[in-house]
Amino acid sequence: MKIAIDASRYGHSQATGVEKYSYEIINRLTKYAENSGHEVKLYVRELLPNFPKEMQVVIERKRFWTLLGLSKKMRQDKPDVLFVPSHVLPLKRPKKSVIMIHDIAFDRHPKVYGLRQRLYLKWSTKYAVKHASTILVPSEFTGRELHEIYKCPAKKIQVVHHGVSELPDFTDSEKAACLEKFGITGPYVFFVGRLELKKNLVRLVRAFTGLQKGQLVLGGKPGYGFEKIKKASDDRVIFTDYLTEKEKTILLKNASVFAFPSLYEGFGLPMLEAFKAGIPVLAADIPVLREVGGKAFYPVDPLSEKDIRQGLDQVMRDEEMRARMVKMGRERLSEFSWQTAGEKTFSSIC
Repeated sequence: MKIAIDASRYGHSQATGVEKYSYEIINRLTKYAENSGHEVKLYVRELLPNFPKEMQVVIERKRFWTLLGLSKKMRQDKPDVLFVPSHVLPLKRPKKSVIMIHDIAFDRHPKVYGLRQRLYLKWSTKYAVKHASTILVPSEFTGRELHEIYKCPAKKIQVVHHGVSELPDFTDSEKAACLEKFGITGPYVFFVGRLELKKNLVRLVRAFTGLQKGQLVLGGKPGYGFEKIKKASDDRVIFTDYLTEKEKTILLKNASVFAFPSLYEGFGLPMLEAFKAGIPVLAADIPVLREVGGKAFYPVDPLSEKDIRQGLDQVMRDEEMRARMVKMGRERLSEFSWQTAGEKTFSSIC
C-alpha cells in the first residue's frame, strides 16, 4: 500500500499543539508502516532531517500549499490512502482519506480569528466532512461538535485521544537560570498556551490579583486580546513569551498549581503535561476537560472570578488535597499515550 502523509506541520521550531501532534503521530505512523511493508511518502515544505530524503516529497509553494500543491502531487503520485494531521483536505486525493480535526473553535469563538481565516476553516471543515473517508477527533466532545454543527455522520467519526510526551530533564543550574530569567522569586501559579481571550486569562488575572501572595506566570506567545490581558495585570503577573520545552518543563514542575480556566478546548494537552509534571491542576469545569481530566483536577466555574480565586487559594494552601490531586493526575495518564494514538491512527489508515 502507498501511504501519503501531509507532513507540512512537522518539526516547527516554535511548535504549537498541532505541530506537536504532527511530530508525535508521524514518527509512529512511519515506523508502523515500514514494519508492515507499506510504502510511505511524506509531503513537506522543506526536507526534514529526521527521515530519509527518498521518503520525502518537497512542495515549494508559499500559498495554497494544500489546495493546489498537495492536490497536484496526489493526482501525479496516486497513493492508496492519504493522512492529514490537521483540518484541510486537498482538492485531489485518494478515495481513502483520513484527517484529524482538532476542534472547531473558529465557530465557537469567531472573534479570535480573522474573517478570511474563519471562512477558510469553515469551508475546509465542511469539505472534510463531505469528502474524508474517516475523520479523527481528539475527544468525544469534538466529535459531538462536528456531528451537531456540521452534521458529520457518526460512522465517519473516530475518537483518538492524544498522548503526552516525556518531559525533558534539567539540572539545578538550568532551573535556577530559568527562574531568574523570568523574575520568579517565590510560589507561583502557572499557565501555558497562547495568550488570548478564549483562554479566559482576563478572569484568571483578576482572580489572581485578589490573592495576597505569589506570582502568576503566563507562558506563551501573545494572541487575540492580549492587550486586554496585559491591562488587567499588575506587577505580580509575569509574561514569558514563547517557552522552549525545557523552560516549560521547569516552570511546570516548580509551580504551586497549574491553572487552565479555558472557555473552549478541543482536547486539553496542557492538563496532561501538568499531570506528568506532578503538580495539582485547577481547570474550567467544561465537558472536554472533564473528559480528559476525570476527577483529577479542581473544577471551577470559568465565568466566575470569585470561584477561580477561591479555588486557587484552596489548592495552594491544602497540602493533603494537593497530594491527592497529584496522585490522581498521574493515575489519569494511563488513559493517554502516543503509542495508543499511533496504533489507532494506523488502523484507521490501513
